[in-house]
Amino acid sequence: MFDVLIRGGTIVDGTNRKRYVGDIGIVADRIEAIGTDIDQRAKQTIDASGLIVCPGFIDVHSHDDLAILHQPELPFKLLQGVTTTIVGNCGHSVAPMPQDSSVRAGLRQYMEPVLGHWAGAREPFGYPEITDFYDDIVRVDKSLNVGALVGHGPLRVRVMGFSDAPATVGEIEQMQRLLADAMEAGALGLSLGLMYVPGCYSAAQELKALAETVRAYDGIVTAHIRGEGDFLLPSIREMLEIARATGVSMHISHLKVVGRKNWGTIDEAIAMIREARNVGLDVACDAYPYAAGSTTLLSLLPPWVLQGGIQSALSRLADPELRHKAHEALEAQGSDWENVAVITGWDRVVLVSSPSRKEFEGLSVADVAGKLSCDEIEAYFRVIEASAGTGTIVIHHMDNRDVEQVLAYEHALVGSDGLPSEEGHPHPRLYGTFPRFISKWVRESQVLTLEEAVRKATSAPADRFKLGDRGRIQRGAVADITIFDYHRFEDEATYENPKQFACGLRYVMVSGKLVVRDGAIGPDHPGRFIRRLNHGGGRSGGCKSEVGRRGGGRSGDSVSCH
Repeated sequence: MFDVLIRGGTIVDGTNRKRYVGDIGIVADRIEAIGTDIDQRAKQTIDASGLIVCPGFIDVHSHDDLAILHQPELPFKLLQGVTTTIVGNCGHSVAPMPQDSSVRAGLRQYMEPVLGHWAGAREPFGYPEITDFYDDIVRVDKSLNVGALVGHGPLRVRVMGFSDAPATVGEIEQMQRLLADAMEAGALGLSLGLMYVPGCYSAAQELKALAETVRAYDGIVTAHIRGEGDFLLPSIREMLEIARATGVSMHISHLKVVGRKNWGTIDEAIAMIREARNVGLDVACDAYPYAAGSTTLLSLLPPWVLQGGIQSALSRLADPELRHKAHEALEAQGSDWENVAVITGWDRVVLVSSPSRKEFEGLSVADVAGKLSCDEIEAYFRVIEASAGTGTIVIHHMDNRDVEQVLAYEHALVGSDGLPSEEGHPHPRLYGTFPRFISKWVRESQVLTLEEAVRKATSAPADRFKLGDRGRIQRGAVADITIFDYHRFEDEATYENPKQFACGLRYVMVSGKLVVRDGAIGPDHPGRFIRRLNHGGGRSGGCKSEVGRRGGGRSGDSVSCH
């Protein structure tokens, strides 16, 4: 007898195989049978006639690190069909934290706009060791699966504080030891945030050494590159050189082109990745299906202003001479950092989370300048001061054609890059990435077939991040499954009203348990923490996932290494 029998659905199996109508039989957490008119009893039967049945979507680029602890159902992901989320991106993660309380407080202040403010978050923010964080992920009753990268930012701050100096050999070795500990604990790899402090201070020697450590564990390096506008191509070249020198799997996060004058250079960027793959480098990318990005309020400042952390930055802005120097730096593109504001325009930088000045939320910096009767840069400084450096922005700086080119690229995956929080107005990608990907680029524009799109969101990320028997509708695979009405599956979230769930989603299964029925979240919490320890390298072997603790998993369940 099956635990669950899904009957008559149109199966898109995640491998790019042509869709077909069939039944799926599930026992415990695994797919045990696939066929036509399966004649076998089941404890529960789902009529999927006229619906698409596919593997659950895998969000390869999320910032759900704290959200999974405070909203373990992750409704903004689950209700768009996501069954696995990968946290720890863009160099941001909540472990390992510095021992010094003042440095730790500074790191919290810097990362909170990305990871979100959550009532009841533990004090002091973050975890001293990566194992503490992973233990809490295992402990929480979560509805979907979680995999984790370790952020470069906490590694560097733990060893060097917010120093902008090049890392010494000894400091690099300390970071490598912390990184090895994270890989031993089950991290999927390392994430870089080279546009952000402190990643922007890192030189080639440091990055290559850390990549070598990841390579020893057969992990992956994901990179928010240094520049995505004027500096896009040299920034990609930097990552390709690291991949060439170390042999590490390199993944470029949210590949895009920023600034109207740079639109169209995405073709050259993709060509660089293709050429690298042709000579044997393991390089790929991901993207979100929107022409606007979202980041921290402080990310537009010159890096020297942020040296030492947020309090140091606020002190510099309070000094008239340094404030004037920062104002001049923001007026033109420099040679040593990318001035996103000047290549985008302040009228396209919108405040979406401004806790202390709620009246500014939804306004562009240019609009705020009009209300404050000052120029845009001064308005930006005043918003920073009023919010003590917290807050997030949405930047409308991309071209839809470039977005389309990336999403159509064979080796591009899909990630939301959503910034979850109980406050403010997030980018709509937090709630709408995957239904938008299907509705806009498959059903409407037909840039991709449904089979191609599902592969990019399921089996391809499962393979890329070595998540084991997930991402496919096939016998023996973990039964993470999403079922939706193809003609109605669509994002409802907008920039003006972003906290809106998608329509057309019918069912979601995680590890064989029904967690969404007719668009409503159910009581089961079968999500797992997916660990990946090295197989055949590093300091220990074996790839593991958290075993289902509520009867949904098999004893000894393991993630296979590829």
